[in-house]
Amino acid sequence: MGAKHPQDLINKLRCNKSEFIMACTYLVRMGIVNRPGDAIRYMESKELTVEQVFEKYFEAIKPKTAVQEEDIND
Repeated sequence: MGAKHPQDLINKLRCNKSEFIMACTYLVRMGIVNRPGDAIRYMESKELTVEQVFEKYFEAIKPKTAVQEEDIND
């Protein structure tokens, strides 16, 4: 766990603060972690980039929207 402050991890990931906050929020919403602080440690330990978190989130919500569209069309 090298980052002592979230800003260190933001710099390490080469992302902006808004993207970083959204990625942490997505990890909490997906139920992978319980708190934003856990999300920071999770991203650091798994060496996840913000883009990888976004991809996982979009994959998680995509099937739900496809099923909802099928229900609406029936």
